[in-house]
Amino acid sequence: MAWQTLYAQGAKLKVTNSLRQRQENWLQNCLQRNQPCAYLQQLGVKADSSLADFRKRLPLVDDEMLRPWIQRIEQGVPNVLFDGLPLAFEQTSGTSGGSKRIPYTAHSLLDFQHALLPWLSDVIAAFKITSGCAYWAISPATRPATKTPSGIPIGLPDAAYLGEAALHAFIDVSAVPPWVGSIENVPDWSLATLYYLLCRADLVLISVWSPTFFLMLLDTLAQQYAVLSDLLQHGGVIAGQILPPDTAALQRLECYRLNRDTRILWPNLKLVSCWADASSQPYFHALQQRLPHAIFQPKGLLATEGIATVPDPQGKTVLAADSGFFEFLDQQGEACFAWELQQGKEYELVMTTSGGLYRYRTGDGVCCDGYVGDLPVLHFVGRQGLTTDLVGEKLTEPFVTACLHDLVGFRMLMPSTQGQPRYVLILDQKHDIEILAQTVENRLSENPQYDYARRIGQLDALLVLHIEQPLALWIRRKSQNGIRLGDIKVPCLCAETDWLSTFMEQTT
Repeated sequence: MAWQTLYAQGAKLKVTNSLRQRQENWLQNCLQRNQPCAYLQQLGVKADSSLADFRKRLPLVDDEMLRPWIQRIEQGVPNVLFDGLPLAFEQTSGTSGGSKRIPYTAHSLLDFQHALLPWLSDVIAAFKITSGCAYWAISPATRPATKTPSGIPIGLPDAAYLGEAALHAFIDVSAVPPWVGSIENVPDWSLATLYYLLCRADLVLISVWSPTFFLMLLDTLAQQYAVLSDLLQHGGVIAGQILPPDTAALQRLECYRLNRDTRILWPNLKLVSCWADASSQPYFHALQQRLPHAIFQPKGLLATEGIATVPDPQGKTVLAADSGFFEFLDQQGEACFAWELQQGKEYELVMTTSGGLYRYRTGDGVCCDGYVGDLPVLHFVGRQGLTTDLVGEKLTEPFVTACLHDLVGFRMLMPSTQGQPRYVLILDQKHDIEILAQTVENRLSENPQYDYARRIGQLDALLVLHIEQPLALWIRRKSQNGIRLGDIKVPCLCAETDWLSTFMEQTT
């Protein structure tokens, strides 16, 4: 019954109007709800503003421009960017490496549900799921629940994004109970999560954001085999919860230890949904190799700010037309509506959300792959706003991602100002350093400014370093900074200057 409930909840949220009508309806409803807010009133935006007037009166903004407004909300001032106060804030990485807080309202969460629940309904129908359980990424708390000085919570439970109507069915089919998300200690959280996953041979669906999230769990499984074996044989207590022994799970684990075949653990696994584009691509393929018996579906473009694309029944990531109002900046900086995109062209995503982000430049670069009906199919190409510039070379993440596309495992390029300026490539796989360095150097030199800086000696030669377990280090440090474990991304280009010294400490 739980799967049927989830299917029904998603099916009733599907909309069949034209793309333009859906977008105009969403925007009008958003402006009408948030009409009392100071931001819209200051700019003279009305509930019935035309699209042309909306663009004329509302400037393009980024997180720095909105920071003073969001700080007022944090202080408890109502009606700043939307009607009333937020339910909570979510914390995410800022463009300059720091963190930022995004306010969430009841309608913000509804926007997520209008994308996620129809997707889940399509998955249930396509894979004929009527029984079994699912693993939805449940991040550890990592730190005690906090609030702003005015008492607004910081952080939402993962289940909040699916909504109250689907919550009980969601819990019923979850392989891992929600209480695991309250564990602050990551090792304990990992053991509890793996214990429950090992006990569920009927696992049919894995849905996580970053593929690194589940790769990390599989690595922990190998490292903590003895502890997990003892837990399944004798039972135990984690975070005050009694976990009973499970003989069948213990037998599967022992067989897996000998054969290293995940089909032994989860023979009924049908689908794995996770990010697959840009810097997530090598980890997507790595997870495919670890779970070869499952079908893999690229997850859409979802950020803390909002959700932009979701997979359709054929697995193509189409615009989430009922979850926000979307514009796109072309290479000349001109804004296009969603129905004006041209196949094969790249754009920067601009979104308007129920949570008060109006014409917000996300910095996410997307490419239009065509249309399904009138919905554009988009794939993520990298962060347009993420740029490094030591001597005028201006490397962007989409460009660097293309330069490193064929490298497996962890790969990250970062600038170094120690001595003569240069770039350092961090890897976790062994390579012929000389050949690889020259290959990547040649690709970077396709950027004329980088090539010029190398030829005149402004930049020293690329340095390639092999590091032990850089992914684990990256995830650990990011989670310590308050980023939810399931949301942590691994970019191909890192502009944060302190990371190089952090990695250098691990050099082998």
